[in-house]
Amino acid sequence: MLREIGVSSFEDLLESIPTDLRMTGELDIPGPFSEEEIGRHLGKLAAGNRGANCLLSFAGGGIYDHHVPAVVRTITSMPQFYTAYTPYQAEVSQGTLQSIYEFQTMIARLTGLDVANASLYDGASATAEAALMGLDVTRGARVLVPATVSPHVKRVLRTYLASSAADLREVPTRDGRIDVAALSGEISENDVVIVQHPNALGLLESVNDVGELAERAGALLVASVDPLSLAVLRPPADYGAAIAVGEGQCLGSAPSYGGPLLGFLAAERRHIRRMPGRIIGATVDHDGRRGYVMTLQTREQHIRRARATSNICTNQGLVALAAAVYMSLLGRNGFRETAVHVMSKAHYAADAITQHTGLSLAFPGPFFREFVVEMPRPASVIRSELSRDGICPGVDCGTYDPALERCLLVSVTERHTREDVDTLASALGAAAAEGGSA
Repeated sequence: MLREIGVSSFEDLLESIPTDLRMTGELDIPGPFSEEEIGRHLGKLAAGNRGANCLLSFAGGGIYDHHVPAVVRTITSMPQFYTAYTPYQAEVSQGTLQSIYEFQTMIARLTGLDVANASLYDGASATAEAALMGLDVTRGARVLVPATVSPHVKRVLRTYLASSAADLREVPTRDGRIDVAALSGEISENDVVIVQHPNALGLLESVNDVGELAERAGALLVASVDPLSLAVLRPPADYGAAIAVGEGQCLGSAPSYGGPLLGFLAAERRHIRRMPGRIIGATVDHDGRRGYVMTLQTREQHIRRARATSNICTNQGLVALAAAVYMSLLGRNGFRETAVHVMSKAHYAADAITQHTGLSLAFPGPFFREFVVEMPRPASVIRSELSRDGICPGVDCGTYDPALERCLLVSVTERHTREDVDTLASALGAAAAEGGSA
């Protein structure tokens, strides 16, 4: 194999990697251990960690700790779902196909758009897939992305677009939101414009203005949305989004370090053949009985490579099933009640925290579930101090932008009680007072 590709050794393949980053010699690990000994050793290592269930956590930034009804786990743990693979044979996969179809229907209703696919890997890759899809629709070469889009999403966007001729252009912001005037001077025909609503700082964007600008300029608008927020906010279709994407972890899945996550993508019907992944459709058989089938599969395995929209070859079936079960259990009213509950608690938390001297909201403007608190000391320091008391107060915004090193993104869900919020407010107040005295 080495000879065929023109190298003399495996090390020749590593030339682009700096030598100081390469592993040499043996791994510095203890052992060898017996099975019992290795189990005991790993147990001691695991005991040094504290999970979110051991902390009073207000971390968010895209992954949220909502209550997951026990029946969600019961259904997703059933062998017929848990062990199911890609449902190529419709005659033996009706249950899996129906669950995907129901998920698609719910996402289409949430976003107000015509059609949704069977899910993608996560919200970040869904946004990148939407950008590629938008460029295919417009035949353009620019993607405009505001600074208020999550930096994690922007990294994935850059990776996806690195091998294309597309230009990723960042739009400036003002007071934590899109600078609409700057966007107006930048946007042009055939651009793909991405807006995150609520944005990475928790604020609601001026989506009506952005939608009108995109329509006048002949650009295509992609909306990255929090699905729970759509119970109280206008759906993306209402402000002119041709494509809507988002992270669906908050729909029936617990937060976990690294996943699994759930990307969703919905679009106008006219763009259906450019959508990545697969779409499940409903039909009737010869006897008039309802059945479910794979309607569109646009990866290169199924159609001519030149016409493939993506290399997405599967979907997050089990996590999408959890989302469908979760939404069906809550129903329209329960889903809205949860969203209102979350929004009310977030605003109570913001009021409670800013009652303390030295703590203020970093940005004006409305928010849904999370907000940024500005403090007299670096957020990384205060996070470290409060973690010793079993509190994770939020996300250090300095990891987003060094200019925000004294800012903390605080997220609230329905699981937080008034006592929890008051505890956080008091702890942040004490930390701020300590910084002021110093």
